Amino acid sequence: MQLIQTGKYSRVYFDPARDHFIKTFHPKAFDRLRYLTRIRPYPGHNFALVAGRLEALGIATPRIVEARPYRLVTDNVHGEPLRAHILDSPNLQEQYLDALAAFDHEGIHCRGLHTENFLVHEGRMVAIDLDAYKLPRWRRYPRREYLDCLSRSLAGPEYFLFERLLERLNLDAQYRPKS
Repeated sequence: MQLIQTGKYSRVYFDPARDHFIKTFHPKAFDRLRYLTRIRPYPGHNFALVAGRLEALGIATPRIVEARPYRLVTDNVHGEPLRAHILDSPNLQEQYLDALAAFDHEGIHCRGLHTENFLVHEGRMVAIDLDAYKLPRWRRYPRREYLDCLSRSLAGPEYFLFERLLERLNLDAQYRPKS
């Protein structure tokens, strides 16, 4: 097994023999308490919950091999980062904007919706890193926070995608509905 990424609260390994990615979670004590009291789903379970919701919306996700509270195993998607292809592909731009509009409509929140957190496999966009997504439970996450995070994620040459999303959502630059 090869360690390929270390984050503040997780590690990602690749098992070449099985062609699987293994993500282990090491949350801080406060978050462990939130998981234990069911305020938030465990990260491995959250990935599975979000994957199910996204699949129902027609958004591809990695196949889950195992989802435990602090461990997740998925198949290798064999994809390339969306960022490497999105500027030259109107089809991928539409898939990405469709997904972002669906997230807004469904109240799905994530601070990391930049194009590095999506892969492309056989012309289809695949959402990854789903443990960071938050499904609405008791209340919807603030739309402004979602859009502010997204505008920062799409800075530079990808910013036109954010402008197109606002147009699609019929919002002006201050996120107010257009008349």
